[in-house]
Amino acid sequence: MRTNTYLFIICLLLPICQSCIKELHDLPPRPEITVKLNGIIQDTIIIAPGEDVNIEVECNAQKGILQEVTIKDKVSTNLPGFPLTQDSSLLQNKSSYSYRFNANDYMADGGQAYQTYNFQVICQDNNNPKQLRSKTISILVAEELKSYTITLGAQDNKEHGGFLNVSTGKSYTLEEVRQMNMKELLEISLCYFWGEEGVVPIYEQNQRFIPLVGTYYYTTSWYSYLSQAEYTEIFKPYSIPLIEQIPVDENSKMSIQFPYLLKAISGSPFEDYNLTTDLLKYAQTSSTTLEVPVVYGIYIFTECRYTNWPEDQSTQQKRPHVIRINSLVPGPQGSITLDIKASTDFNY
Repeated sequence: MRTNTYLFIICLLLPICQSCIKELHDLPPRPEITVKLNGIIQDTIIIAPGEDVNIEVECNAQKGILQEVTIKDKVSTNLPGFPLTQDSSLLQNKSSYSYRFNANDYMADGGQAYQTYNFQVICQDNNNPKQLRSKTISILVAEELKSYTITLGAQDNKEHGGFLNVSTGKSYTLEEVRQMNMKELLEISLCYFWGEEGVVPIYEQNQRFIPLVGTYYYTTSWYSYLSQAEYTEIFKPYSIPLIEQIPVDENSKMSIQFPYLLKAISGSPFEDYNLTTDLLKYAQTSSTTLEVPVVYGIYIFTECRYTNWPEDQSTQQKRPHVIRINSLVPGPQGSITLDIKASTDFNY
């Protein structure tokens, strides 16, 4: 008896379902939207910072006339003059509409910022039922990463310098660093240091990539080895007089803020990194402790710099780089060869 009831209900619903399916098939065609980015029909474009992006939008009703055209930015704010409705002379009783504009006018810093920017176009005609079409345009502002291979020497290496400006790919010896002014010293991204057994704590032994100066005087850095009492005599040959004169306040903060480093292991192949945007997912990476010794692997080193230290201790700029360890000669007189793909500016 219950089975017969179920069959009866199904028989009642079947004509309704068939009607719905028929109605879906009978819907009029939706309007078409064609978008050209810099003259080419495409939905996504990758450009260099500051490069212009000209957008051409054409909306065509497949049946009837257009009722509304709306263009929005990535936060769903209408571009000036939109939406257009039948009240507008630009759209009144028309089956097609075209519009051109420069995307840079609506992008942060005129397209200088590294970001994805989305424009949404909504087109609606007077079909019954009404049909809508939307399209998202992605504009990716990116620079090519600077690629190079470099050999850095440990602290007693007489052939290779161990102080590196990652974004330029220029390395410096200790003697060259001693001749630098403060502005030049602030551009040193990292120093290569080999921690000897019995000289430094076990967690600082073997190969190290350290900043020249830490945010706090005791943060592991080239400066901290020179300034802490237990290391003073051992590291006296590596002294850099100018940085030793930097004042330290009562909270042990350095009065001049040098870049500090965040380090993360990368699971992606080195060859996958070509554009600055490939590193965006690491922009918010927290500090990752790497097991020592770190011999070979691919790592993301993010240079972080406070923009108004020490008054503002929250606003930072970040510049990530991907580094592959190519070869290693251990010891204080040894060296390390790195393959690097680097961001050239603090972009994030």
